[in-house]
Amino acid sequence: MDGFMAALQAAQVSQSAYVATLPQWVPLWMNWMGIVLALGSIVFSFFKVEARWLLLAFAVSIVATFALGMTIGWNGLWGTTHLVFWTPAAVYMYRRLEGINTNSVYGVWYLLALATVIISLVFDAKDAVQYLVA
Repeated sequence: MDGFMAALQAAQVSQSAYVATLPQWVPLWMNWMGIVLALGSIVFSFFKVEARWLLLAFAVSIVATFALGMTIGWNGLWGTTHLVFWTPAAVYMYRRLEGINTNSVYGVWYLLALATVIISLVFDAKDAVQYLVA
């Protein structure tokens, strides 16, 4: 267990160093995702199934991201875990959009969350392609 904790701590330090090299807007975007996707999902997951699925996708992607970072380091492939876990969540949310009252607080959050996921997926796909082509 000590070896795992040391590796996790090293991955966190390495991730922080990697994020520090990225444009200034990236940490702001990461904070936005944390507020909208994590916090919003937690709040609405008590009442809405869609929020529970998004929270699950978000949580699993965090674990997978750290596993990836611990395995290959932090690089342009970082967002591939989002591509794997958030794409099905985005498709699910899009398909359920018709039944969402977008004039409610939940509906506004839902639209923000869906847009945030889709925008993130575009960034992540671009980063992965650029990394693989380079």
